[in-house]
This record gives sequence, structure tokens and C-alpha cells, in this order.
Amino acid sequence: MNTTTFRALSTALAIAALAGAADMDTARGIADTAPSPAQPTAIPPAPVANPAPSLESTSIGGYGEIGYNHYLDAPGTDQADLKRFVIFLSHTFDEHWSLYSEVEWEHAVTSFSDQGESEIEQAWLSYAFTGNVQLKAGLFLMPIGLLNQSHEPPVFFGVERNEVETRIIPTTWREGGVSLFGSTGSGFAWDLGLVTGFDLAKMDDAGTPLAASHQELQLAKASDLSGYGALNYQGVPGLRVGAGIFAGNTLQDDADHRADPTLPDFSGLGGLLTLGDVHAHWQRDGWDLEGLYTLGAIQQAGRIDGRIQAWDSANAPAAHPYVPEEIYGWLVQAACTVWRHGETTLSPFVRAEGFDSQLRMPTGFAADPANADQVLTAGASFKPISAIVVKADYQWFRKESKKERVNLGLGWMF
Repeated sequence: MNTTTFRALSTALAIAALAGAADMDTARGIADTAPSPAQPTAIPPAPVANPAPSLESTSIGGYGEIGYNHYLDAPGTDQADLKRFVIFLSHTFDEHWSLYSEVEWEHAVTSFSDQGESEIEQAWLSYAFTGNVQLKAGLFLMPIGLLNQSHEPPVFFGVERNEVETRIIPTTWREGGVSLFGSTGSGFAWDLGLVTGFDLAKMDDAGTPLAASHQELQLAKASDLSGYGALNYQGVPGLRVGAGIFAGNTLQDDADHRADPTLPDFSGLGGLLTLGDVHAHWQRDGWDLEGLYTLGAIQQAGRIDGRIQAWDSANAPAAHPYVPEEIYGWLVQAACTVWRHGETTLSPFVRAEGFDSQLRMPTGFAADPANADQVLTAGASFKPISAIVVKADYQWFRKESKKERVNLGLGWMF
């Protein structure tokens, strides 16, 4: 798919999303696979002294995962990790207002001298209109790709989250802003929003350019806001087919250089990012099939890299990674439940994917071959009950043989 075709697809998607106006289930993946904001429920009659019963309710949930990686070609690099421990907390105030929040701890220990992190992954208020339309505001996950809104361990296959939706589409990618979302009686779900965006000035890893410049609403530079749209068809049981688009300037009116003049100067540049995806997911009779293609483009990358090059020369041996003009990724995956006894299941799977975080570089700037690869993952998920999973898989990297590994994992959600 070339850039012209991609931009045509982006325009068509935006028009379709606006024309379809009615939502996406409260964060599609969250609504399907994880505790969601509590909905009003029928309550018994109140005592005579209190004739107006309250609809208020609070619910709690969460998920976690532990992983072990055994590297076949890199002795001494095996690793075990409590990857993340997450608590969901939601509250319904009345028939219209609700709150959803998510707190996450990563890598077991959080302190100044440790690699662990403590973070608020989501925190948003929702107002439900009539007619399957809702408005939300706060910090929430972007509806781009398949994994970002549906990343609880029992839900996805593989011990590790896939490379495409880690390196190209960041996970877990959230922004602060407002969103209007809804659904139609014909099976379409839509989501439109105005949110914060990326800050390319803070990019420090060419292998994950967007994840490295993701702001996470942590004192986020907000001179440049972004917009997004997502449209999915879910009118056939077990089927989801759709696309998403995200666009916005990324240099935040040169905010980083204004705050610290020793950093690269990007004054006068916008760095418009356009990132989109098309995807499909089908589940039926024990089969689980999915596919995804994503493409991103950054305008003015040549001028941005020219400024970076000048800064590198003036500050040698310091080096700032160069910005790509295009990034892309694709994946296909198939799984099948081969054994079932009540809630207990065994489901082998295989996934092939490819990515390039420097698909096209500006003239005069070379791509690093290490930032493009193809990966084959094969393994199985065993669920003693639907909310707990034991995983095992093998991953083969076409170029980076030292990454070849066997992974073991344990995950849960409630």
C-alpha cells in the first residue's frame, strides 16, 4: 500500500466514521474482555423513608502477567519478570455518568533505582446519551489496531505482545482528550476524538519511534493536538472488521527546545504524523483468526533530520536518532481450540508478522537494517478456567538470531 493509497483510505474512513454516527462499545476490547464501567442495574424498592433509590455502584477488576524468556543463542540473557500488575476501578454515579480508571505497576519493584514503573493507564469520565451514544473525557486508550484496547493476558495469544503492535502501533497507547463514540443497530461501531499527541523531540529509539515519543499525559506538551477516527463492523457474531486513523503534528511548537535551548531546534516545523490500520478478527467453532496492516507517515522528516544532523555535529559524540518518513507492519495469526472440558481449554496458535520502523528514510539518511525484521511465533494457551491462562511459545526472528527464544507465561484477569 503506497502513501497515496493510504491517504485515500484515511479520507474514506473519516467520511464513513462521520456518516455512521451512532459507538463503539465502551473501549471495544475492554468491553469484550475486561471489567468495564459498571452499568446501571435494577435495584430493589427502597424503604419508604427513601423513595428515590440510588443507582450508584462501584466495581473492581484487574489483570496481571508473569513471563520467562529463554534465549537460545544468547547465553546469560535469560530473564524472568512480573511484567505487570493492574487494578481496574469503575464507578457508576447515575444513569448517565460513570468513571473508569486503571492503575498499573510494571516489573515488580518501583523506586528511583529500579526499572519498575507505577502509572495511571486510564482515567476517564463518561456521559451516556440516549440512542447508544456516549461522550468521554480524560485519559483513555486509542482505538487503533487489535491489541491496544484488548491486551489482558487471557485475551491475546503469545507470552509477549506482538511486535507490530509494540514497535509500530505503541502498546498500551493512551492519550488525554475527549471522544464521542457509539454504535448502530446495523452492527457498526464508531469512535471520534480530539486528543493530545506525540512529541518527536523526545524520541530516543529509532526501533520504536512512536512508543519512544509517546507522552502518556505526563505533563504532556499540548501545543499540537491530534484527531482520530475508528470504524468497525461487528454485525456478524464473532466477526470484527474495521480500520482506524490518527493524525496530528508532533513537534509541539518546539516546546522542548524553548524549555531547554541545548536541545535540537525544530522551530517552524510541524512534523505531521498520520498513522492508520486495517484489521479483521473472526472467532467461530473454536477457531480464532486475525490479520492487521498498519502504515504511518511523518511529513517534513527530511527537514527534521537535517536539524538533528546539525545538532549531532555540534554536540559530538552525542547522537539523536533520525526520524523516518514511513513506518509499517503486518501480521496474520491463526489459533484453534483443540481440547475443551467445561471452561478448560487448550489452544495452539501460530503468528507471522513483519515490521519496519524505518520503511522509508529521507534522502541522505540511511535506515538501520536492525529496525526491520520478520518474526514467526508458535505456541499454545492453556486455560484451566477462562480468566486464567498458562502460555508457552517459541519465537524465531529472521534477522536477529540472538532474539530467538522460548517463552513461558502465566496470566489472569478478573
